[in-house]
Amino acid sequence: MNTDMVISLVPSLLAVVGVWVSMNSELAKLKGRVYRLENDQSELKMMLKECVEGIQDLKILLAKKGL
Repeated sequence: MNTDMVISLVPSLLAVVGVWVSMNSELAKLKGRVYRLENDQSELKMMLKECVEGIQDLKILLAKKGL
């Protein structure tokens, strides 16, 4: 009787393991995307900072020329 019960639980256990593996795979993909987005955000901030510095330099040059 116990053998029949264990055999009947095998498909359920396999399904649980399959869901767990699938969820871990999705989590890994999401972690990668978050990392990439955070990296892109840092790069964007640096580019904006360079643009602001460039605009400040242009303002100084224009002020020196009297425009």
